[in-house]
Amino acid sequence: MRNRPRLMALLLITLSGGFTTTALADTAADVAAIDGLYADWRKAVEGADIDGYVAMLDADVRLLPPDAEAIVGAENYRQFLGPVFAGANYRIEVERSPVVEIHGDTALAEYDYVIHLTLKNQNQGIQQAGALTAARTAARYIDVLRRNSEGQWRVYRHAWQNKTK
Repeated sequence: MRNRPRLMALLLITLSGGFTTTALADTAADVAAIDGLYADWRKAVEGADIDGYVAMLDADVRLLPPDAEAIVGAENYRQFLGPVFAGANYRIEVERSPVVEIHGDTALAEYDYVIHLTLKNQNQGIQQAGALTAARTAARYIDVLRRNSEGQWRVYRHAWQNKTK
């Protein structure tokens, strides 16, 4: 009987450690999956791969660019990307990789990229409202991601703030 409190304490410590290890493993797997999503997304941007880009988006995505109306839905986002990728080539410089916080089936990602844009036709430019238009844009991004019914992470909200420095 005298050892019972010690056994209970040991059992509680063991059980809580087991749950923590499982939770940490799940979180690490989710962060790795989201890191992979961002790597694939960067490849899609640099390759002007609209299908690859849209594959990273939730069907109900909202692009929230500064100084422009929101673009709502993956198919509207696809239509937006057509002239954007037709008009320029893009290179992404990662200043700060995505820092991810997992909250159940929702996640937040914050990161800093410099987007280098090279126009395909210097006389035409990019005309899409909400699209990057400068040859170099440094920005801080924040995204909300959510896990879909297949367990895959997808970008649900995508927003950024241009850096002045």
